[in-house]
Amino acid sequence: MSAPLPREEAENSTTVQQQLRLRTLAWIVVGMLVATSPVLLYAMLNLHSNTTDMHQWLPEGRPEVQRYQEFIQRFGGDEIVVVSWPGCTFNDPRLPQLADALRDAMAKDPQPIWHSVITGPDAMRDLIQGPAKLRPGQAAGRIDRLLIGPDRKTTAALIALTPAGGEHPHRVIDSITQIARQACDLSRDQLRITGGVYKASVIDHATDRSVQRCILPSALLTLIVVSLLLRSVRLTLVVLVAAVFCAMIGIAMIHFTSNGINAILVAVPTLLYVLTVSGAVHLANYYRDGLHEVGPDQAGFRAVQVGWRPCALASISTAIGMASLVVSDLSPIRHFGIYSALAVVIGFFVLMSVFAATLTLSPCVKSRQPTANMVEVNPWLDLVIAKVLKHHNLLLACGLIGLATAGWGLSRTTTTVDLLKSFRPHSELVRNYRWINDNLGPQGSLEIVLHYAPESTQRTIDRLRQVHAIELEAMNVDGVAATISALTFAPTLPRPTGMRGIAAQIAYESQFVAARQKIITEGWLADSAGGESWRIHAKVSDIDGRPYAEVISDLRHRIEPLLPPQPNNVRLEFTGGSPLIDEAQDELLGDLTNSFLLAFAILAPVMMLMLRSFWAGLFAMLPNVVPVVTVFGMLGWLQIPIGLGTMLTASVALGIAVDDTLHFLTWYGRAIRQGRSRNEAIRTAFHRCATAMVQTTLICCVGMLVLVPAEFVPTSMFAVMMIILLPTALVGDLVLLPALLASRLGSAFFRPSSASPETSLPAAGKRTDGTVKQNVDSPQR
Repeated sequence: MSAPLPREEAENSTTVQQQLRLRTLAWIVVGMLVATSPVLLYAMLNLHSNTTDMHQWLPEGRPEVQRYQEFIQRFGGDEIVVVSWPGCTFNDPRLPQLADALRDAMAKDPQPIWHSVITGPDAMRDLIQGPAKLRPGQAAGRIDRLLIGPDRKTTAALIALTPAGGEHPHRVIDSITQIARQACDLSRDQLRITGGVYKASVIDHATDRSVQRCILPSALLTLIVVSLLLRSVRLTLVVLVAAVFCAMIGIAMIHFTSNGINAILVAVPTLLYVLTVSGAVHLANYYRDGLHEVGPDQAGFRAVQVGWRPCALASISTAIGMASLVVSDLSPIRHFGIYSALAVVIGFFVLMSVFAATLTLSPCVKSRQPTANMVEVNPWLDLVIAKVLKHHNLLLACGLIGLATAGWGLSRTTTTVDLLKSFRPHSELVRNYRWINDNLGPQGSLEIVLHYAPESTQRTIDRLRQVHAIELEAMNVDGVAATISALTFAPTLPRPTGMRGIAAQIAYESQFVAARQKIITEGWLADSAGGESWRIHAKVSDIDGRPYAEVISDLRHRIEPLLPPQPNNVRLEFTGGSPLIDEAQDELLGDLTNSFLLAFAILAPVMMLMLRSFWAGLFAMLPNVVPVVTVFGMLGWLQIPIGLGTMLTASVALGIAVDDTLHFLTWYGRAIRQGRSRNEAIRTAFHRCATAMVQTTLICCVGMLVLVPAEFVPTSMFAVMMIILLPTALVGDLVLLPALLASRLGSAFFRPSSASPETSLPAAGKRTDGTVKQNVDSPQR
C-alpha cells in the first residue's frame, strides 16, 4: 500500500483538530448545563402561586386607580369575607360559636387579619336594643340582602379584613376554614364563602394544581409524539433535554424576578416547552442532512451552523408576537408577554447549544459516508400542492372574502373578565357565589363617596340627610340590591318640622357627633385636612348583572340633582374593586387590537427586509393575518366573549405563523435563484417545508391539549385558541401562501435569475415505491 500523500495527511490532521475543538466546546456546554441545573431545579421546586389582587391589574397612573387608592387610604379598605352555609339561620347555634371563635382569634393575634365580625343576629340585636330602637320589621329591612336573605331566615357572618388580611388571602381563608372546623365542625365543603381574598385564594390553588397536573403530562405526551415522528430514541432524548431545559429557564425567570406564578403565567412553561420541541424538530431535520454531508462527528454542529439563521428568525418573530403584549395596561397580560418573549430568545441559544453538544458527544449513528442530499416527496402532498396551483385564484379569492367577512365580525366582539365565568360551573367558587347570591344577596360591590371640602358650611345633620337621600335613590337603580352606611345602625332621622322636630335634630346631631370616632373607626367616615368624606357601600349583582359603567351612569344621573348647588364644596365619586375589574374588561379589546397591530407593525418590516421588497413583505403577511382575523371574527359572529386567555393568543399565533412563512419563502427564494419557474419553486418549497410544518403544528397542539381541562377557564381558553389558531395558520401557510405566490401578486417576490439550464435543479423523478425523490439544494450557511 502506498504511503499517504502530504496533502492528505494535512487534511486528516486538520479534520482531527477540528473534531477535537468541537468536542471540547461540547464538553464546555455540558458543563454549563450541569452547573446551572441545580439553580433551575431549585426554582422549579420552590415555585409558588401568587395571584395579585385583581384591583392591581390596572396601572397606578389611571384616574380610576388613583381614586380607589385614595379610598383605601381614607377608609382602610373594602375587603369583606362573607361566610354562611346551608341551614345557617338565626336559630343555628353554630353561627354565634363561629363568630366568638373568630373574635378570639382576632384578639390573640398580634397582627390581626380581620378587625370586626358581625352576624345577622348581632345586627338585629344592635338595631332593636341599641340606639336605633327599631321594630323587628324595620331592623330586618336595614340589613335585607346584606346579612339576612329574602326568606328572612338565612343569615351569615360578615368579616371585615385589615390591610394585612387583604395582602394574605391564603392565611385569611385557611384561618377561617380551620376555625369553622374546630369550633363548629363545619368542613370547607359545607361552607359558602365569598369575597375578594377568597377569589385570589381559589385562583392560587387552581394554579398550583395546573402546574402539578399539566406540565409533566404535556412533556410526556409531546415526547411520545416526537418519538413517533423522529423515529429515533436518541434524537428524541436530545429534543426532550433541550425542551425541558428551556421550560425550566422560563420557570426560573418567573421565580427569581416576581412574587410567584399566577393563573396566566402558568401557560408560559408549557408554551416554551412545545415551541422548543418544534424548533428542535427543524434542527433534527438539519441534523439528518448533516449526517449525509459531513458525517456523524460534525453533524450536530453542522445542523446548528445551517439551521441557526431560520431558527433565529423564527424565534425572533415569535418573541415579537409575544412582546407586543407589553402594550397592555393589564399587568398579567403584560407580564406574560415579557416573560415568554425573553424565554423564547434565551431558549433559542439553549436549544442551539444543547443540540450541538449532545449530538457531537453522542451521535445518532456510528458512521455514515457523505452522500447527496435527497428529499422524498409524499405523493399525497404532491396532489395537494397540484390542486392549490391549479385553483390558486379561487383559493386566494376565498381567503380575501373570508378576511372581509371575519373583519366585519371583529366589530361585534365582546370582552369579559368576569371571575365567575373564569371557573367551571361545577367549581367550588361558582357554587359558593351562586348559593350566596340566591340565599343571601348579591356580592358585587360599589362605593359611593361624598366628599365635603373644608370650606363647606353644611351641618352634620344636613350631610346625614344627603347620605340618606342618596341611599333611597340608589335603591331605585336597576342592579343595586342593598346599601349600607353610617346610618344603617343609627336611629331613624327625625323629621325637620316644627319645634319638636328642630329639637330632635339637635339631639340627633349631638348623638352622632359623640359617636363620630366610632364611625370613623368602622370605616364609614373619613376626616382629614382635605375635608370630610362619607361612604355608602352598595351591593350590586355580579352574576349576569348590568355592567358597572351603566349602574354608575344611572346613579350619577339620579344623585347629582340631590347635591347642593356649590359644586366646589361637594364632590361625588364612584369607586371600588369591582368597578376596577369592570374597567379592566373594557381594556381587553383595546389591548387585543393594539398588541396585534404592534406585532404586525414590527413583523411586516422584518418580512420586507428579508424579502428586500415592500410589497412582497406586505403580501407575505396576508396568509398570517387571515387565519387570526378569521378565528377572532368568528368569535364576534358567535358572540363568544374574549377573555384574558383568548386575548393572549392573537399576537402569539401571528408570531408563530410568521415562522412557517419564513421557512417556506426561504426555500422558495432558493429555488427561484437556481433557475426554477415560479410553480416549480412553489412545489420545491412545499415539499421541503410541509412535513416539518405539519409535525411542529401537531406537536404544539398535542402539548397544549393538557391545558384544556384546566380549572381556570382563561388558561383553558388559551390552550383551546392555540389548538384552533395553529392549524388555521398552517392552512394559511400551505394553501394561501402558495396560492398567493402563484397569482399575479407573486411577481412581487423573488424574481428568476438568468441561470443557465446546467445550474438549475433537476426535475423530480418517480420512484418505484410511489414516492418522488428529488435533489434539493442544501441550506446555505
